[in-house]
Amino acid sequence: MRIFLCLILFSTLAFGEHVRWQSEYDKTLIEAKKENKELLLLIIKKECEKCKSVFVDIFNKEEIQEKINQKYLAVVVFFENQNSYPVELFYTQQFPALFFVSKKDESFLQTPLFGSFTTKDLLNKL
Repeated sequence: MRIFLCLILFSTLAFGEHVRWQSEYDKTLIEAKKENKELLLLIIKKECEKCKSVFVDIFNKEEIQEKINQKYLAVVVFFENQNSYPVELFYTQQFPALFFVSKKDESFLQTPLFGSFTTKDLLNKL
């Protein structure tokens, strides 16, 4: 797990501008209300290759980073740490899972992205 988090940190630092990932859902929700931004919640599994590649293949693209940072506060949590995000999402079975969450009532703003989504898929949602 530490290696994976180091990979995320390195990849974001190496390319300058990056998605400013948070790791605590509840604190980020409070911050989102203060900053008037919605939440982008990414749920990943520790041993998931697709989950690792999404950071390199999608979230390292400048266009994606800019759009996310303008409209959202981004949170990444591990599926295995189920006490760190809303109980309604415990039933997620495809990973990575990307949810667009309202800061007001934690409802879904749009249909989530699951599994092997592409840059184009994400751009269409942002």
